[in-house]
Amino acid sequence: MKVKDGRETITSKIAYIAGFFDGEGCVRIKEANKGENSFYVIAHLTNSYKPVLEEVQELFGGALRRQERTPNKTIYNWCVSSAEAVDFLQVISPFLKEKLPQAKFAITFHAAKGKLTGAQKRKWAKRISEMKREVIGNIYENPELLNNNKS
Repeated sequence: MKVKDGRETITSKIAYIAGFFDGEGCVRIKEANKGENSFYVIAHLTNSYKPVLEEVQELFGGALRRQERTPNKTIYNWCVSSAEAVDFLQVISPFLKEKLPQAKFAITFHAAKGKLTGAQKRKWAKRISEMKREVIGNIYENPELLNNNKS
């Protein structure tokens, strides 16, 4: 990880980024186009406020791309994959709430993927997608969950 400022400043930046990621981020396990046994972790953030995404890119690397969704609004997408994504998730995990289970799941997958078959990896990818839907459903049904620490 690229660290330019002192520890206290970096900690507050990482905590902010983790909160931002909890609301606007996504964790996925994706199958590569190479073959059925090649899967990797992806973490990405999408937002219209580019300066925050630029700060994330400065601290963690990855790619920042511009996407136009409507003629009047520009959306930006920051994305990091594989080991960089796992590094990012490990750094922000202590500050996550909503996405903590997904982050831990993706980190565990990355560590274990060398020992898994293609079918097993596909099950992991399916499960992380299910986890995302479960969190969204739980928050709609119980919005107070956002105020509780799930760790």
